Formats: sequence, structure tokens, C-alpha cells
Amino acid sequence: MTRSLCFTVDVDRDVNIPLPGTLEAGSVDRGMGTAPRYSSSAEGLKILTDLLDEMGVNATYFVEGRTLLNIGGGMLAGREVGIHGMDHEDFTGIFPPGEKERIINESCENLEDMLGIRPVCSRMPYMKIPPDVPEILKRAGIKYDSSEYQPLNERMIPYSLSGLTEIPVPRGIDAGGKKIFGYLWPMHEGKRKPSDYAYMASKMEEGIFVLATHAWHMTERIEGGVMSEDSISANSENLRKTIEHFIDLGYETETIPQASHRFARTS
Repeated sequence: MTRSLCFTVDVDRDVNIPLPGTLEAGSVDRGMGTAPRYSSSAEGLKILTDLLDEMGVNATYFVEGRTLLNIGGGMLAGREVGIHGMDHEDFTGIFPPGEKERIINESCENLEDMLGIRPVCSRMPYMKIPPDVPEILKRAGIKYDSSEYQPLNERMIPYSLSGLTEIPVPRGIDAGGKKIFGYLWPMHEGKRKPSDYAYMASKMEEGIFVLATHAWHMTERIEGGVMSEDSISANSENLRKTIEHFIDLGYETETIPQASHRFARTS
């Protein structure tokens, strides 16, 4: 069996929410309004990069442009970094002519200015990629995308999405017959255990398993707000256990481009 784990991190504004009447997202109101916040994302990214480096895990980071401008690029230097919109825009919404392309180009240029690399990967905010966006991404130099969900099966091989190489996030059924996705937010919210994701991992025999999280979710919950130090430690340990389950099953940790290159030869 040849199996790759692509661990991915959405680096975006804290607990992002769409705001009526604007393309830009806000943050959940914790008593100071819905203006974007970035402190949990910055703290969570530090925890994640330290943990992943310690474990020797190659990850892919999908970074929202405004968040990058606010928290800086130091923690992301030398890593595989892709775009995640400029202000966590919902690209399925109504945009002025040419605005989607302007935002995607700005996201790429912002990342290149901050980190000195031209991105080749993307994940659209809210995991929504409308039919007109792949062509815009290709014109901006994007080659790989991970903005779709697909049913988990024995073979999870990249496929073409209007010329982009699409590496989807899996969705499946847990041991109890309930729906489960390759996003870790339910675990961060105390609603899932590492073993639930290990069960998913055991069902794939070949291909790429994309596991995803948010940087801010390492230190803040949607329900309950900013975590205590003990909760942050327990949350980090759950993430460690989850990744260890994959490694114990023989998964190799790779970035999105690394895994795509490998499985393109066998697809």
C-alpha cells in the first residue's frame, strides 16, 4: 500500500464568519464586535509549526493574505505555503467584474512579497470553488488545489479540475455510521477523538489523505472562546495522537505538491 498524509493548515482570521453586505469576513464577536482578529491564529500557528517540526511532518499552509500581513511571515519561512483568499471571501458570492481575479492576484503577490516564493497551491475559503475560479487560479500560476470534498474510498488519487490538480479532503462514515470529514475542527471542539480519524485512515489503501485544521483552532473554540493553558495542551496532544495514528498505519507525510507528483505517476 502506498499512502500519503497531506496535513494542511488554514491560516486565517480567528473564528472567521461571513458578514452581511461585504465580501470580507469578520471574526466571531467576543464582546468587541465582529472586526477581524488574528491573535489566536498567530499563537496557534506557533504551536502547530513547533509540533509538526518536532514530529518531522511536512505540511502545507493555506494562508489568507490579510492574516499574513497582520501576523508576519516568519513562522512560515521555508514551508510550503499556498493562498486562501485575501480577506476570506466567499468566491461563490456576487463580485464586481474582474474582482475575483484581482483578489487572487493580490493574494499571490502578497505572499510572494512576504515570503519570497510564488505560491502554486490554493484552498478557497469555506471550501467553495465555483466553476469560474480554476481558470483564474491557473492564470495566477496555481497548479494544485484542495477546495473540494470527495467520498473516502480505497483509492484517493488526484484528479483534474478544469486543468488544476485537485487533491480533495475526504468525507466518510465513522465506526458508528455517522458522517465524518477530514477536517479536525470537531476534535478541537471536543466532539471527536483521534481514534475517529484513525478509523478513516484505515479505510484508504492507496493515494492521498488530506487532513485539515485551522491555526486559530489550536487556541480558541467556536463554542467557549479562548482556551485555558490546560485545554491548549490537551488539544495539542490530541493532534499529536491523530497524526501518530496515520504514521503508525504507514502513511508518509508530504506536502500537496510532493504527494501530487508521486501519485500522478500511478493515477
